[in-house]
Amino acid sequence: MNRKRWLALILFLLVVFLAVVGLGRLTAPEKAKGRWQETTLFGQGEKVLLLELKGTIPTDKALEDFLSQVRQAKEDPGIKAVVLEVVSPGGGVTETEAIHRALKELAREKPLVASLGTVAASGGYYAATAAREIFTAPTTITGSIGAISIQSQIQGLLDKLGVEVEVLKEGKFKDMASGLRPLTPEEKAVIQGYLREAYELFVKRVAEGRRMPPEEVYRLADGRIYSGAQALALGLADREGYLEDAAQRAAELAGLTGFRLVRYKKPKGLLAELLGDEPPFSFASDTQALLQALAQSRFRLEYRYLGGGLW
Repeated sequence: MNRKRWLALILFLLVVFLAVVGLGRLTAPEKAKGRWQETTLFGQGEKVLLLELKGTIPTDKALEDFLSQVRQAKEDPGIKAVVLEVVSPGGGVTETEAIHRALKELAREKPLVASLGTVAASGGYYAATAAREIFTAPTTITGSIGAISIQSQIQGLLDKLGVEVEVLKEGKFKDMASGLRPLTPEEKAVIQGYLREAYELFVKRVAEGRRMPPEEVYRLADGRIYSGAQALALGLADREGYLEDAAQRAAELAGLTGFRLVRYKKPKGLLAELLGDEPPFSFASDTQALLQALAQSRFRLEYRYLGGGLW
């Protein structure tokens, strides 16, 4: 094939691609509405919505997506009750509190029942306390009521690589927790103060959600994990059961005799339908994965059970 034919083929493929992108935009749902579509999981009758909180507590766009689902569930008169499935070791303090607050507002309007999965610890359990009732499997890992901050020290690595970093600052705490040097005792005391505030808030949310005296929560809030069976005995959960049991209970609280369990999904345009959810080409590399891991190791206050995964 000569050069002109190659050029013609490339131009043709480019025109086809642009046409598909244009059609995808034309047929995409209106973003202004910001509505999630529903898909039925099982059952018939009035709708009970399944909200899924899985993996590390979401951040950024994923957090916005979750909160928008909560808002839509609250505003949609067709959703009669909600079941929250939690399979999470927790995550950032600020994000966890944002989720709890949104769920608490939802629970004031409609019955909200939580179902704890394999691991629903620390921030995962924090979010679940917004529900009217909590169901747990006897073997669930939950609890881990506390706050934590992981401080990565990279100075040794930089030294081995021959990289020197010079920090100029005004304010003696300006480079605190940068990872470029160890924390001073005074800096550790400052961070410990942040952690104490986050810990006190966690205890307050558990006491409110579980209707327990704060002193009783403090007795349980030493960071340890509990099995689902232990959580039931200690008053951290209400009933033994799984997702379908929690959904049935949410329907009962809403006064429904029958129900249809639905889940939200993102609306798709034509291009997404053609290409699927995954991008057709991946440019990921081991180096990029390492950089992402290092980015996540920045200083953060977290409600996280480390046995549920550091990253």
